[in-house]
Amino acid sequence: MRILAQLQTLDEALGAWQRYREIPFDRFAREQDIQYMVRHALLLAIQAAIDIATGIAVMKTPKRPDTYRETFRLLGRFSVIPEDLSTELARLAGFRNLIVHEYTTLDQERVYRILQDDCRTLHQFRLIVRDFIRQNP
Repeated sequence: MRILAQLQTLDEALGAWQRYREIPFDRFAREQDIQYMVRHALLLAIQAAIDIATGIAVMKTPKRPDTYRETFRLLGRFSVIPEDLSTELARLAGFRNLIVHEYTTLDQERVYRILQDDCRTLHQFRLIVRDFIRQNP
């Protein structure tokens, strides 16, 4: 099952994300290599969540979501995830687009805030997905 492989990627990226949260902001701000590592972990975790959400969404409806944000909103509408979590994940999908398309102008303070504040959002999603997989083999 492809979702299981994506879940493994999410687990690994969240492990890195968790470790990187311990880096103080002053070091993060001054060391570009650390910024690259952090952004890559954030990108992998968010993209894995998007891919998982897309896989679940197509199980629920024949219409593919038009945007990554819509993918999470759809899971909220189908009660796969709570509405508030779908909103948070949609916001992270938007941030993923910034990492990919606006990488030269990313606000490093915002990156660090997301690093510190949003790991729990993806952990919560991960737990719900595991339950979903158990209930929908």
